[in-house]
Amino acid sequence: MALKEEIYYKSPIFIQNILTSMYGKKLMQERYGSGYERKLQELRVKDRTVDYRTEQLERLNTFLLFIQAHTPYYRKLFQEHDIRLPFTSLEQLQTIPVLEKETLRQQNEAFMSEVDAPVRGRTGGTSGKSLQVAFMREDVQERMAHLDYFKELHGFHGGMRRASFTGRTLTAIDQKKPIFWRMNRPLNQLLLSIFHMKEENFPAYIEELNRFRPVALDGTPTAMLEIALYLLKHKLRLDFSLVAIFPTSETVTPEMRRVLEEAFRAPVFDQYGSSEGAPIISECREHKLHLHHETGIIEPYGDRGEVVVTCFTTRGTPLVRYRIGDRMTLGQDACTCGLNGPVIESIDGRGTSYIVSEKRGKVFEGDITTIARELPNSVLRLQVEQHALNHVTLRYIPDQQRFVPKHEKILLREMQKLLGSSMHVTLEPVQQMKQEPNGKTLIVKQSMK
Repeated sequence: MALKEEIYYKSPIFIQNILTSMYGKKLMQERYGSGYERKLQELRVKDRTVDYRTEQLERLNTFLLFIQAHTPYYRKLFQEHDIRLPFTSLEQLQTIPVLEKETLRQQNEAFMSEVDAPVRGRTGGTSGKSLQVAFMREDVQERMAHLDYFKELHGFHGGMRRASFTGRTLTAIDQKKPIFWRMNRPLNQLLLSIFHMKEENFPAYIEELNRFRPVALDGTPTAMLEIALYLLKHKLRLDFSLVAIFPTSETVTPEMRRVLEEAFRAPVFDQYGSSEGAPIISECREHKLHLHHETGIIEPYGDRGEVVVTCFTTRGTPLVRYRIGDRMTLGQDACTCGLNGPVIESIDGRGTSYIVSEKRGKVFEGDITTIARELPNSVLRLQVEQHALNHVTLRYIPDQQRFVPKHEKILLREMQKLLGSSMHVTLEPVQQMKQEPNGKTLIVKQSMK
C-alpha cells in the first residue's frame, strides 16, 4: 500500500473527509477555470440552426494541424501517408489509418504531445496492461463544460448537491463502521463507495442520502440499482426529490432504467465518454442520444456495429480514428429537442463484452440484455457467465411478485435463440449479483479458459 493511502486509511473519518475535500479542490483547479466558463457560456447561447458539419470540419482541421506539429507519432504517420492539411471535407478523415489499441499501448510515448499536458489518467484494456493518457488543462475544462451543460439542460446546475456512487477507494475494504461515504465539500458532493453494496449496509446508505438530500445522483448505475432494488423490495421512499439521475461508465439497460426511475422517482439521462477521452454523447429531454459534435467525430467501422472515434479534446494523447471497442447504432433522424448534432440511436455495449457461440460467433452485451423483453417485467437483473464454448450460466434476480415458473422456460428459449441450440444454459436465480474487485457488477462475464 502506498504511504499516502496508508495514512489516509489510518486517519479518523473526519480527517479523511478533509483529505477528500483537499483532493476535490485539486480537481476543481484542473476542471474549472476561465476555459470552462468561456466554453459553458458558448454552449448556452450557441446558434443551433447552422449545419454542425461546418463546425466539425473546422475543429477537425485545427486538431489535426496541432497534432501534426506537436505529436511524434502523427508527425511521422502524416508524412508516411502523404496526409495534406487542411482537409476540405469530413470524408478525407478516412485517409488516415485506423488506430488500434495495441498500437497505442506499444508506442505510448510517441503519442504524448510535446505540450504542457499535466492532467494524467490511466485506463486498462483486455491485455490488463495499463495505458497512460495525458490531457491539456484546457481540454479537460472543455469536456467538463459539455458535461455540465448536459446536466443544466435537465435542471442540475453547478453548486447543487449531488451524490456520486464511485469506484474510488474512499474507505478501507474491511471497515466495520457503517459510514461508507466521504464528503467533497468544494463540489458539494457526497461520494458513496460502491465496494460495500451489501443488503445489511443499505439502510445506512439510505439514511445518509436522506440526511444529505441531493438534487441529483450520478456514477455507477449497477450500484445505484442495488439501492433501488432494496427500496422497492421494502416499499421505501426517500425523503427528498431528485431532478435527475446521471449514470456513467456502464451500459444502462431498459430494465435498469425502469427500476431506477421507479425507486428514485426521477428520470434517467444517460451519458457516454471514456477514460481515453472519446467524444461526449448525452441524452436529451426527448431521450435521444446526441453526439456533442464540438468534441469529435464517430464513424461506423466493420459490419458488427463497431465505431472508431476522433476526439478533439485529446491533444495531450491524441486519438484519431481510434478503435475504442464500443458498438453503436448511428441514427439518421433529427431530434425535436433543438440540439443539432448527430443522433446516436443506441450505444450497444463494449466490444470486449461478449459471449462466444459455435453457432452465432460473438454475441455482444447489448444483444444479451434483450432476452428478458418477452417477460412482463418479472426479472430485475441479468448476468451471463461463460464457462466453456458450449456452456453458460444465466443468473437473474426474479421479481418476487411477478416471476412465475414458466418464465424460466422463456429465458431458456430466448437464450438458445440468441446463442444456438447447442449451447448448454444453466439458470441460476439469485438475490444479489456478486461484485467484481473494482466494485462493478458485470452483465457479461467471461470465465472461459
